[in-house]
Amino acid sequence: MKHRILLALGSLVASLLGAELLLAIAAPQIYRLPDVWMHDPQLGWKHRPGASGHMVTPEFDVAYDMDAAGRRQHTSSAASQSVQIQLYGDSFAEGWGVEVVDGLAAGLERQMSSPTGVHVSNYGTAGFGTDQELLLFNEVRLRESPDLVLLLFYVNDLWNNVSRRGVGAQRGAKPVFRPDRNGVLQLSGTPIPEPPPRTTSPWQTLRDHSHLWTLGAKAWPTASAMPMEQVQQFYGGLYGQDEARYRPVWSLTELLLVEFARTCERAGAAFVLVYAPAIVQIEEHDWRTKRDLHNLTGDYDMQYPNRQIREIAARHGIALVDLTPSFAAAAREQTLYFRDSHWNEAGHHLAASTVATALARLQIGKLSRRDD
Repeated sequence: MKHRILLALGSLVASLLGAELLLAIAAPQIYRLPDVWMHDPQLGWKHRPGASGHMVTPEFDVAYDMDAAGRRQHTSSAASQSVQIQLYGDSFAEGWGVEVVDGLAAGLERQMSSPTGVHVSNYGTAGFGTDQELLLFNEVRLRESPDLVLLLFYVNDLWNNVSRRGVGAQRGAKPVFRPDRNGVLQLSGTPIPEPPPRTTSPWQTLRDHSHLWTLGAKAWPTASAMPMEQVQQFYGGLYGQDEARYRPVWSLTELLLVEFARTCERAGAAFVLVYAPAIVQIEEHDWRTKRDLHNLTGDYDMQYPNRQIREIAARHGIALVDLTPSFAAAAREQTLYFRDSHWNEAGHHLAASTVATALARLQIGKLSRRDD
């Protein structure tokens, strides 16, 4: 009897190990974030200077290394008199899922040309909204003097800007701006108290290292899953037809964008807003899948956020680069996004090329497009 039990247990273990190996080769399941973010009382979170790790998902395994200033970027040999560009944004600017040399910031340095050289400082931070990016710029400008500031706007920034908690990978408490009766932005929610330290449970360890466990866990609903009604509201604000309902959300984003542009102007820096299209705006089948998954009924206009951003830029004289046309054209021939909706290497390369061409056309400073 004992022999049979041991034999059965051995067979079970062998089967589990075999399934684990098969998944690892044929259908990886593991998601693991690098430990490179830290609490910040003013921003909610930020990159930890000098931190390093690996970001692992079924689609990629890339190194994450932060420099002494907490930036995810390569070491540049640009001279001190070079054109200084600062890039702000969320995980798209940060370079989620790609090696640092394949990201937008590095691509811009390769694509741009100037008699004195070009240096791009990447302040992109996963989960940030326009509000946190503005606060970060106010910190950075006290010690640095950029010639040009690029602000990457991705559609979920709309909801980040009205939320007291992050939307995305980083979901901790964050600061929030609210307009007073005179339309002046007032900051609230700071200082943000430090959250309790995270503890690693055996289940977390399994999730980080076992493909089989992660696959099984997907079958169970979790508390972190966004309720269906909230998902429908998310898409309604971005692409829906109920303008009156979501006007306050867009109005706050407009105030933040204008304040960012004016702050750059006071600091002596040119400001360019870059619109990064969502995967649902570029890949029609992805939008159909999300409509079915989230029961998104009614009329949606996938160009609605583009028009809102264009109108904001026109009203306030803000230079705008909309990446949507170039992405829509290129997507007919190549894949530009990971399945997790972030840009892949091709997407970053296209974004860098498109922005470089637009900056040369705008004739900002002495920048021009380098023809490779």
